[in-house]
Amino acid sequence: MIKFGFQSSKYNNLTLEQELQFSDNNKIDFFDVFFDDYHPDDIKNVSLPETFTVHLPGGFAKFPQSEQLKYIDFINRCGPKTVTSHFCDFSFESLEFLCRNVNNSRLCIENTPPDWNETFSKNYLDFMKAANEFTSQKGLKIYATFDTGHAKVAGHEPVSYLKQLIENDIDIFTVHLHDNDGIQDSHRPAGSVYNGINFAAILEILNSINHDIYAVIEHWNNNYNALEYLKSL
Repeated sequence: MIKFGFQSSKYNNLTLEQELQFSDNNKIDFFDVFFDDYHPDDIKNVSLPETFTVHLPGGFAKFPQSEQLKYIDFINRCGPKTVTSHFCDFSFESLEFLCRNVNNSRLCIENTPPDWNETFSKNYLDFMKAANEFTSQKGLKIYATFDTGHAKVAGHEPVSYLKQLIENDIDIFTVHLHDNDGIQDSHRPAGSVYNGINFAAILEILNSINHDIYAVIEHWNNNYNALEYLKSL
């Protein structure tokens, strides 16, 4: 089942409390806390919804472990359903550290543009296959965040690419829904780009997965319009 959520953003000039209230007013299924402009210390007194997800900051896998543990402590205390981090920054050492320290939340690795991990000289699909094998050998488990806009900017046709990931046993639990012109990662609302991503096909594929999918409407304006558009498909 697809659950739709809004995400915190430093670009929309709202406080986190205001964003949470907007989500609640629109009866959204969950909320995604993106630590793009927040630190766990900043939101100690914020009341989060029962169902929420977390997006870790860009470059998180390269943070000192002492700094990573501040976010991990928040995650383990508050219990988000999924935790997303970008694939491009990981080594196997940093991946194992995060896997072993995050408890009771699914760690989801996200595709990014450019589609390349410098440490391994691998694209996202090949990295995820290698990471799945590595974590399985360690008795650990990782999952995936599929970002539609990132796939497009990286030169993939998003529908075909999503199918390819699933065919290669990449276990997707989180999805980021947005569009662009194929050149810049502009995070345009779903349905707003002429001849844009086929979100109807994306949702049909996601609906065939036999567990909950946390689909984040990931852009900085017209969230409600995008939500209505996606629900209409």
